[in-house]
Amino acid sequence: MKYLSNTNTKHKARLTELAKVSSGIFAKGSPSGHIAYLQVKDLLMPSPETTASRIENSPKLRNYLLNKGDLLFAGKGVTYLCEVFDLEILAVPSTTLYSIKLHSDKILPDYLCWYLNHPKTVAFIKASQAGTGTPLIHKATLENIEIIIPSKEEQQQIVELSTLQKREKELINTIAEKREQLTNQILINELYK
Repeated sequence: MKYLSNTNTKHKARLTELAKVSSGIFAKGSPSGHIAYLQVKDLLMPSPETTASRIENSPKLRNYLLNKGDLLFAGKGVTYLCEVFDLEILAVPSTTLYSIKLHSDKILPDYLCWYLNHPKTVAFIKASQAGTGTPLIHKATLENIEIIIPSKEEQQQIVELSTLQKREKELINTIAEKREQLTNQILINELYK
């Protein structure tokens, strides 16, 4: 992988110039429903398509249906989470989420997601939140976040590096867990000798 260049090919734009930000929809669950009703807690699970509650299809859902490449952003609470929707299911976001639908080809969904999850962006969002019990991120705050847009090649490199970092963290955690299990087994074996 090449290192990111220092060429001045980066541009800036507010999120609203790149995407349409929409609030999620309120809907009541239905055991016979076929549409996944995604909430923040579902995005934290390994298989949101199985944990999400279901709702009945209706004409009002049409504008809320998610497409692959749309982003879901936690709008309430302190989770500060953005995920790219890449599931093969019909789904809509709940009121705890904003959907971000890109209308610009200048930016990759995975790069924008990385950018919105970056600690510097999260710090800006925290400083702009309203409320104390369950803090709320106003739609205007999200829309007005300034996004730095490097070339598509640089965006892809950032996404790839971020993916490698996440994988490294997973492996380190797995190694630590296995080491702990092994040490505990050795110690208990010694006790029973």
